[in-house]
Amino acid sequence: MPRGVPSSGKRRPGSGRKKKYASELVQKWVPDSIADKLDDIYQLLIDLEKEVDTWEKTCEEKSTSPRYEQARKLVSTLRILLDKLGIDATKIYADNQENIQEGQL
Repeated sequence: MPRGVPSSGKRRPGSGRKKKYASELVQKWVPDSIADKLDDIYQLLIDLEKEVDTWEKTCEEKSTSPRYEQARKLVSTLRILLDKLGIDATKIYADNQENIQEGQL
Protein backbone atom coordinates (compact mmCIF):
# COMPACT_ATOMS: atom_id res chain seq x y z
CA MET A 1 0.00 0.00 0.00
CA PRO A 2 1.49 3.41 -0.98
CA ARG A 3 2.36 5.72 1.86
CA GLY A 4 1.79 8.95 -0.05
CA VAL A 5 4.09 11.86 -0.69
CA PRO A 6 6.98 12.13 1.76
CA SER A 7 6.97 15.30 3.81
CA SER A 8 9.69 17.82 3.12
CA GLY A 9 12.93 17.58 5.01
CA LYS A 10 12.67 13.84 5.63
CA ARG A 11 15.15 12.68 3.02
CA ARG A 12 18.18 10.73 4.15
CA PRO A 13 21.50 12.62 3.88
CA GLY A 14 23.38 11.78 0.70
CA SER A 15 20.31 10.65 -1.19
CA GLY A 16 19.36 12.03 -4.57
CA ARG A 17 21.36 12.67 -7.70
CA LYS A 18 24.97 13.78 -7.31
CA LYS A 19 25.97 17.11 -8.85
CA LYS A 20 27.75 16.74 -12.18
CA TYR A 21 29.07 20.29 -12.47
CA ALA A 22 30.81 22.24 -9.73
CA SER A 23 29.06 25.59 -10.25
CA GLU A 24 25.47 26.72 -10.60
CA LEU A 25 23.79 25.96 -13.92
CA VAL A 26 22.27 28.43 -16.37
CA GLN A 27 19.97 27.50 -19.21
CA LYS A 28 21.25 28.71 -22.60
CA TRP A 29 20.27 28.02 -26.18
CA VAL A 30 23.08 26.30 -28.07
CA PRO A 31 23.14 24.57 -31.45
CA ASP A 32 22.50 20.82 -31.46
CA SER A 33 25.96 20.18 -32.85
CA ILE A 34 27.49 21.75 -29.73
CA ALA A 35 24.93 20.61 -27.14
CA ASP A 36 25.63 16.94 -27.77
CA LYS A 37 29.37 17.54 -27.43
CA LEU A 38 29.52 19.79 -24.34
CA ASP A 39 31.14 17.16 -22.14
CA ASP A 40 33.68 16.42 -24.90
CA ILE A 41 34.44 20.15 -25.19
CA TYR A 42 34.91 20.42 -21.41
CA GLN A 43 37.23 17.39 -21.45
CA LEU A 44 39.18 18.96 -24.33
CA LEU A 45 39.68 22.11 -22.23
CA ILE A 46 40.89 20.05 -19.28
CA ASP A 47 43.29 18.02 -21.47
CA LEU A 48 44.54 21.11 -23.30
CA GLU A 49 45.23 22.89 -20.01
CA LYS A 50 47.25 19.91 -18.75
CA GLU A 51 49.18 19.65 -22.03
CA VAL A 52 50.05 23.37 -22.04
CA ASP A 53 51.23 23.08 -18.41
CA THR A 54 53.48 20.15 -19.35
CA TRP A 55 54.95 21.97 -22.33
CA GLU A 56 55.52 25.14 -20.29
CA LYS A 57 57.60 23.13 -17.82
CA THR A 58 59.52 21.41 -20.63
CA CYS A 59 60.27 24.71 -22.36
CA GLU A 60 61.46 26.26 -19.08
CA GLU A 61 63.83 23.33 -18.52
CA LYS A 62 65.30 23.73 -22.01
CA SER A 63 65.33 27.51 -22.17
CA THR A 64 68.76 27.63 -23.86
CA SER A 65 67.77 25.26 -26.67
CA PRO A 66 66.92 26.97 -29.97
CA ARG A 67 64.78 23.94 -30.91
CA TYR A 68 62.30 24.84 -28.19
CA GLU A 69 61.97 28.48 -29.24
CA GLN A 70 59.04 27.72 -31.57
CA ALA A 71 57.44 25.54 -28.89
CA ARG A 72 57.75 28.42 -26.41
CA LYS A 73 55.97 30.75 -28.85
CA LEU A 74 53.17 28.22 -29.42
CA VAL A 75 52.76 27.50 -25.71
CA SER A 76 52.68 31.22 -24.97
CA THR A 77 49.97 31.78 -27.58
CA LEU A 78 47.92 28.84 -26.29
CA ARG A 79 48.24 30.10 -22.70
CA ILE A 80 47.01 33.56 -23.74
CA LEU A 81 44.01 32.03 -25.53
CA LEU A 82 43.16 29.76 -22.58
CA ASP A 83 43.46 32.64 -20.12
CA LYS A 84 41.26 34.81 -22.35
CA LEU A 85 38.47 32.24 -21.97
CA GLY A 86 38.51 32.78 -18.22
CA ILE A 87 37.55 29.18 -17.47
CA ASP A 88 39.36 27.23 -14.78
CA ALA A 89 39.18 23.74 -16.27
CA THR A 90 39.77 22.07 -12.91
CA LYS A 91 36.53 23.54 -11.55
CA ILE A 92 34.13 22.34 -14.26
CA TYR A 93 33.10 18.98 -12.81
CA ALA A 94 31.88 18.43 -9.26
CA ASP A 95 33.90 15.23 -8.80
CA ASN A 96 37.09 17.16 -9.63
CA GLN A 97 36.20 19.64 -6.89
CA GLU A 98 35.81 16.81 -4.38
CA ASN A 99 39.19 15.36 -5.42
CA ILE A 100 40.86 18.77 -5.11
CA GLN A 101 39.34 19.38 -1.67
CA GLU A 102 40.42 15.92 -0.48
CA GLY A 103 43.96 16.61 -1.70
CA GLN A 104 44.14 19.86 0.25
CA LEU A 105 43.10 18.28 3.57
